[in-house]
Amino acid sequence: EDCIVEKTFRSSDPCAKDIMIRLEDGVEAWFDIFTYPIADDAGHVSHVIEYLQNITHRKRADEMLRKSEERYKRIVELTLDGIFKVNADGNFTLMNRAGAGIFGYETPEEMIGRSALEYWRDPKDRDVYREELKSRKSVSSYPMRARKKNGEPMELESSSRIIEDESGNFLGIEGVLRDVTDRKRMEEELRSLSLKDELTGLYNRRGFMALAAQELKMADRLKRGIFILYADLDGLKTINDTLGHKEGDRALKETAVILKDTFRNSDIIARIGGDEFVIIPIGTAGDNLEVITSRLQKNIDLQNETIGRNYKLALSVGIAYYDPEHPSSIDELLIMADALMYEQKRNKREP
Repeated sequence: EDCIVEKTFRSSDPCAKDIMIRLEDGVEAWFDIFTYPIADDAGHVSHVIEYLQNITHRKRADEMLRKSEERYKRIVELTLDGIFKVNADGNFTLMNRAGAGIFGYETPEEMIGRSALEYWRDPKDRDVYREELKSRKSVSSYPMRARKKNGEPMELESSSRIIEDESGNFLGIEGVLRDVTDRKRMEEELRSLSLKDELTGLYNRRGFMALAAQELKMADRLKRGIFILYADLDGLKTINDTLGHKEGDRALKETAVILKDTFRNSDIIARIGGDEFVIIPIGTAGDNLEVITSRLQKNIDLQNETIGRNYKLALSVGIAYYDPEHPSSIDELLIMADALMYEQKRNKREP
């Protein structure tokens, strides 16, 4: 019940936990453990990414703060988190060395007297933060979209509280800052992994279904039809059986490059199966389809001429049309396009 990996599998939610681990040399170390779910095409959690951050220094600093208030100043300078105070005017009156480093300064003294407002990417966010503090008196792990002194964006979390006098008059804010830019970037990368095909970098089936659903809603609202192209890489099984799966993977990656070169960045391109690709060319009219398919074949021919190998890349393509006047589901469109694609494949085989 205490295992957050199991908890993530059960709940499908990211989890976090502090844990003490005894290292090989017998030294006790504290770690932050974070878990993030990776879902399969059906939306079920199939994998859990787990990563750890050594927070021993922070834990020791917290323990020392609890044990000895006299050593407060030294601990403030030792902690890896930023510790700050701002007065009622919003100017810094205290910043430790770690906090100064977070904002790109060499010494804490460089920040004293500066307005905290200049480090928010959007001043409106600061106003929301202060209002929440005034109503709740304190916040924990509050997200802040901040920037360094050179303007570089970063993501912070702050646990802070209101400072008031005995009459309840607002004197300022004090708290702790933590730079979570790398963690946020990692979480975003993990999130994108659940929508992207690892081999080709295209969208996977889950990513395609999510984006296609949005396009169908847009088509219904604008009363505008859309096309779905279903493409199959011919002969992939033969390539795998005769030349090996490494060469098969190479053929798939080359096909992905061809599709990227043929279609626009705004178009939806996905690999939804072993040798199956789907494309939604956004805003394409029917009279442009011939131009697109011709450009696709031209790019395939160019790739075959440029890269020497024992086989030639070839795609079979089926095209389905979504008519908002006669709606159909994404699955129905894929079945229709798939059938047309196999018809073209059969025609290629006929003498």
